[in-house]
Amino acid sequence: MTATVPETAHDLVRLLEQLPELDAYRIELIDGKIVMLPSAAPFHNFIQTAITSQFFQQGWWSMVEQALVSPERAFEPKPDVVVTSHDEAADNANPFPAHRVAITVEIVSTDRDSDYAKKRAWYALSGIPLYLIVDPNEGIWELHSDPRDGGYRVVAHGRFGEDVELPEPFSFAVGTETFKVYPPRR
Repeated sequence: MTATVPETAHDLVRLLEQLPELDAYRIELIDGKIVMLPSAAPFHNFIQTAITSQFFQQGWWSMVEQALVSPERAFEPKPDVVVTSHDEAADNANPFPAHRVAITVEIVSTDRDSDYAKKRAWYALSGIPLYLIVDPNEGIWELHSDPRDGGYRVVAHGRFGEDVELPEPFSFAVGTETFKVYPPRR
């Protein structure tokens, strides 16, 4: 592999993604910093699969850990789930433009500040209409909607076992009855 000096943080992400030694990591740009996350725990992965399959069954294109970009340049997150329509993804753009996303989902692992604050603000600034946070640490979820002025104006809360009622364009509920709470850390 021939390496060139990256001009931007986004170029550095592309370079790091090419290194086979880093295949086991999810590499993101969060608030101007490169973040490398190890593979997720089984409960996290189960929830991710359950969510993606529910969107897929309703005819939506749900992608896992798809890199997103927008004019808000200090970020290139890879949400746990990105949902869009087949038409919006027809050109196979990668990284994927955030303005084409209908909803992002983050399943909280250890970095709560990133999911609850930094990513939430970026998703809102980037105009993503819906942001769902699923927190297996607490057994709760939050659905954020109506992005304006760097934040979401409406937040719905619930516990695992309660459905997440999605507004248009979805008009269905994400079931959470099978979601598991992380066991206590040893």
